[in-house]
Amino acid sequence: MVGGGGYPLGMTLPANALVVSIGIMVHGGISAYGQVPVEAPIETLILADRQDEEVSAGTADLDALDRLRSRPKLDVIAGVWFPRLEGLVTLGSGGTPLDAGPDLSLDGATTIFNGELEFEKGRWKFLVGGYGIDAGGNGILQQDSVVQGTILAAGTAVNSEVDVWSITTEASWSLLTPFRRKATPWSTPVTDFDPDPVIDLALQAVLGCRVINLEQRYLFAGYGTVSSNQAWVSPYLGVGFEIDWSTRQSLDFMDRIVFDVTAGWGPALSGGDGTFTVRADATFYPVPNLGISLGYRLNDWVLSRDDSEFDGGLQGLFAGVGYSW
Repeated sequence: MVGGGGYPLGMTLPANALVVSIGIMVHGGISAYGQVPVEAPIETLILADRQDEEVSAGTADLDALDRLRSRPKLDVIAGVWFPRLEGLVTLGSGGTPLDAGPDLSLDGATTIFNGELEFEKGRWKFLVGGYGIDAGGNGILQQDSVVQGTILAAGTAVNSEVDVWSITTEASWSLLTPFRRKATPWSTPVTDFDPDPVIDLALQAVLGCRVINLEQRYLFAGYGTVSSNQAWVSPYLGVGFEIDWSTRQSLDFMDRIVFDVTAGWGPALSGGDGTFTVRADATFYPVPNLGISLGYRLNDWVLSRDDSEFDGGLQGLFAGVGYSW
């Protein structure tokens, strides 16, 4: 018999089956239940595969950036501090508070070395720093004053010498970094962020310990010398705030500018109320590894022992140069 179109009827079914088979092979095969599934075009599948590859490559780039941020870094800062010694000094039980300025003439401007060593790894940052200062002068008691139980008349001349040295160790941990891949140590890493942000911000928790040695010597005319040499230990808690501004795209001559503020308070374990510390710096990096710092330092204390007390401290501007490895 001859089917429609002039072909033998026996040839019609195999030919149609061949056409259907080719169509199924192109558009995606027969399912296990004998039905032909509706599949996406081949071009769409290829594009999706390429997008998966791009996402994988992007994730790999972000992982590499995280490793770069987490690499160890060592900073050495050598600077000069221009502090003044201020406060009130009490000598003996019931003594009169003597002003470090008019009474003792200790508040003259000084220039001292202030060095810091800083190690950073991931969210952790460790700092060791210290300073030493010698202050002295010839003052005059502004009023009748009690010193070691003895009344000295106003106008008594005083030759004063005070030596202070201090060493600080500090650890800080970045709790909030909103412009990085992980905003907090516990958050899930994200992919929709700028791997090289113009502004990077970090809020830090600070734990530190300061040792202060205070050596005092006062020679009162007609009375004699009162002296002491004592040390205090003060653990402290604080907060830090850091802004890293990448200026490579806006300032041809500057790599970045970093603003850093840290403040902490803690008790004086060996007598007295405690100590208070503030560091504030703006560091300018003309090249990635060299920074020039301009800032402010404050180290206040209320220290007492053996019925004597020094309620005062040091404060002044700071300038330094730092190098990073």
